[in-house]
Amino acid sequence: MILVPAAVPRTAPVFQRLIDPGHRPAVRAALTVETLPPGVLVEQLPCEPVESVTVVLAGRLSAGGRILSPGEALHHPPGSSHRLTAVRGAPTAVLTVRPVRSAADIPVQRGGSRALGPVRSARRIAVDTVLLAPGGQRGPYAVAAVDTFLVLLSGADARLALDDREVPLFPGDLVYLRAGERYVLRAGAGEPVAAVRGRVGAVLGPEQDLEPMRTGQARPHSGGQSD
Repeated sequence: MILVPAAVPRTAPVFQRLIDPGHRPAVRAALTVETLPPGVLVEQLPCEPVESVTVVLAGRLSAGGRILSPGEALHHPPGSSHRLTAVRGAPTAVLTVRPVRSAADIPVQRGGSRALGPVRSARRIAVDTVLLAPGGQRGPYAVAAVDTFLVLLSGADARLALDDREVPLFPGDLVYLRAGERYVLRAGAGEPVAAVRGRVGAVLGPEQDLEPMRTGQARPHSGGQSD
């Protein structure tokens, strides 16, 4: 487990590398966080060879005529371009996730014994929002094929239970768990918990366009879940 306390900057402009594969070769993704001043435009040209996901952690972001709130995310296919604008009023904090490419991670279509090349309709990043009622929990989880990250958006007395210990979490903390690490996310008795959860590594589903991942629509859970 990798814990990054206070990973969400409160001032702008700020850019930080939270999870750097160059320093941690075992991870499956690079995670960076950036705080944008109100009204700032960010434009990505179609030059990225890998997919990426932009997750709003604080403030609001305008993309493709939509306004995204904390917990919502956009998936960007390889080679796509996008324009993102921080909505005026307060700084906007965004998390960018890019999977690490390796030959073993590129899915291949096969016709008989002939390889037809990489499958561009596969997606290796999935992001959703976990909402827990007071005293609720999600897990236990231990997925062998994917790495998992969690960013706590809100909630006092949240805890992450691992095999050998329990770690307190505070709003803005980021936790990165490598494939196979077992964990349970728990809310304290006093108030609900909201967290962004991302999974990176295996082929997770069809490639999407700039349609937002509607992560904020999940319902609070009071018991353990197996998804």
